[in-house]
Amino acid sequence: MEKHRTLLTVDAEKFSAHRDSELPRLHMKIRHVLAAACSASGLAGTWKSVRFLESTGDGILAILPEEAIPALVDSFPLRLQDALAAVAPKLRAAGLRLRLRVALHVGLVDDERAEAPGISAATIDVCRLLDSAPLRDALRQSDPNVTFIALLLSQEVFTTYVAGGRTRLRESQFTPVQVAVKQFSRTAYLRVPVPSGAYEPELAVDTAEPAPAPSPPAGGISLNGVTINGQGSQNILGNTVSGDFNAEKS
Repeated sequence: MEKHRTLLTVDAEKFSAHRDSELPRLHMKIRHVLAAACSASGLAGTWKSVRFLESTGDGILAILPEEAIPALVDSFPLRLQDALAAVAPKLRAAGLRLRLRVALHVGLVDDERAEAPGISAATIDVCRLLDSAPLRDALRQSDPNVTFIALLLSQEVFTTYVAGGRTRLRESQFTPVQVAVKQFSRTAYLRVPVPSGAYEPELAVDTAEPAPAPSPPAGGISLNGVTINGQGSQNILGNTVSGDFNAEKS
């Protein structure tokens, strides 16, 4: 039977850019940080007993009880940021990177149907939120060594739990964005717990033009009483003179 449930889905940025042999390790790391963030948010038991938890290859789709929403909106994003920041140094040392897009929605879904669990309009909607341009841009336009997650709430979650005062967060901590993916077109609410600007280190380039070579004196170059004139350049090395010149005795 369909009931109101919380739909949580996450997706790793540039997951497929890693080598094939590294993908299982990254996927297991996603599960690890999600479990750690839930535990730190008071949802350890909820996460362990979740009925529907599906791998999407580069992410996770989970259906949780509706009462988990306040913690998932409030403390979970920052705890997930912390968990990802903690594993980032070891991942970087191995040439890997893990940053997550996160989407939250609430709706009717049957997470117990044996033949097709989790199939509903709400499931489709949360996946559209996850795939939206504003959520992707939030990570793309930030420093990958500072910002590890970006969160998007559906209109329903934002209205009931943020605007409705059921979390500690204020409406001003979210940015309304327009999501348009396929036939899905709605307003959603973006939050980046630890924001940063885009960072691309640039090599220092010396753009100064080289100083021009000094011109010979107007009267030519004098060497041991002999003046050297000419239309081209004249070079003197030791007692050797080269170039286009005329010699005149001083």
